[in-house]
Amino acid sequence: MRIHSLAAGVICVMLGSTGAAPAAEGSGDYGTALSRIYFAHQRLLALREACDQVFPAQAKSAEKAYLAWQSRHKALLNELEARLTLMIRGASKDEREYMRNVGKYEGSILEYRTGQREEILAQPRDGMEQGCADFRNYLTGSGSDFHKEYAEELRELRKRKLPK
Repeated sequence: MRIHSLAAGVICVMLGSTGAAPAAEGSGDYGTALSRIYFAHQRLLALREACDQVFPAQAKSAEKAYLAWQSRHKALLNELEARLTLMIRGASKDEREYMRNVGKYEGSILEYRTGQREEILAQPRDGMEQGCADFRNYLTGSGSDFHKEYAEELRELRKRKLPK
């Protein structure tokens, strides 16, 4: 369930466009790793939203499956948010720019998720019901472990310790 490579670099591109990315932060490997995992979660949210829209009667079971997945990944999701916040802070020269950048990045992330949802909704309806059922099964199954699926990216991220 990996996201496609175009989306994987969105955070890197956004941070690079500010012209203020810290030189000490190293190459784009960190940003690429963060964006891969972060946008994979956004893709999950988009798929859930699309399934809920097309099959509202199944929304409760989708919510239950997502909440179970979210509970298993709570620490990871919090870590991703903290790392994203640190990257935005590092790319901002002061608090005013930081607040502006937060809005810009959140808007870009929402735009990505909306685009993903629209792409899913544009697919033929036949097969979508099975795809949504498969999605719910994915969320509750052992194959939905982001710690395993994105182990390489997490190793890259965790080379940098988060401040306490």
